Amino acid sequence: MTKFDGIKGQELLDVEEDPMEITFIFKDNRFLFVKIENGNLVTESVPE
Repeated sequence: MTKFDGIKGQELLDVEEDPMEITFIFKDNRFLFVKIENGNLVTESVPE
């Protein structure tokens, strides 16, 4: 999954949870957002 190559091996600094989303924060100032929309797991990586 090349979409996640930028975060592979990066140190995880923090995990933030709310009822609809989990956010993973990595050392190089990258964010990975994970949520469920219409029964499907959706991820977004910033920056990609």
